Amino acid sequence: MLKIFSEPFELACLLFIAGACILSPGCARPAPPMAKEKPIPLEPQPAPDTSRARSIPNLPAPEPAEINRAIERVFKGVVTIETNRNPYFTVGDFNGDFSQDLAVVVKPAPGKLPEINDELANWILVDPVRLARPAPKGAPYPELHAEMIRRRRVQVDREDTLLAVIHGFESKGWRDPQATQTYVLRGAAGAKMGTQARKQIVWAGNEDKLPRIWGDVIAQTISDQPGFLYYNGAKYDWYDPRTYQPGPAARTAHGRISRATQ
Repeated sequence: MLKIFSEPFELACLLFIAGACILSPGCARPAPPMAKEKPIPLEPQPAPDTSRARSIPNLPAPEPAEINRAIERVFKGVVTIETNRNPYFTVGDFNGDFSQDLAVVVKPAPGKLPEINDELANWILVDPVRLARPAPKGAPYPELHAEMIRRRRVQVDREDTLLAVIHGFESKGWRDPQATQTYVLRGAAGAKMGTQARKQIVWAGNEDKLPRIWGDVIAQTISDQPGFLYYNGAKYDWYDPRTYQPGPAARTAHGRISRATQ
């Protein structure tokens, strides 16, 4: 009789002990350690190309046939070259990327004004001489006048003489078939046109008196006034020593003082 009642009693005791062990912190199985989240590795940044030459390749002098091909490649018959001017072209590294650029005096081809002035054309229209003119004497808000001139869209007229500047591409410069980035400068083709190296214009001691110049300049005389065209990192401007006013100094991220881009 005792055996009959002892088996259920022993079973109940075993179940009670097992449950108590499960609920007891000392008997509970320790929770597995949380896996540490591995940081996502950053994408490796490409090292700067230190093998690139830091000077313009020594290229042969331009031939008329090469200039014709370059103008046709970009404009496809929209302009004609003013070969009656002497000189009618010049070369240099005008935007400071160590690739030779080409500047050519051109005029609108007959019936092609809509193509030249097209907003979707493959060139950028700029009127650098007009932008460089100061506000008229007595203007109440000269800064506002200058801003209105900058915002006004450039329109080429039929009789305008233009200067087309084709930026070069890598070692072949403007001769490369991929050299298509072009600026069309209205009213910027003057007399005695020629290239001057940046180091001939900018040197220690006069930087604060000049605009920010990225590369070589196109020196010439426009309306009997000597000056030069220069690239400021975004477009071409005209430097007139009589009217140029240095902009306010701006501190760079490295703490050095530089002139604001004009």
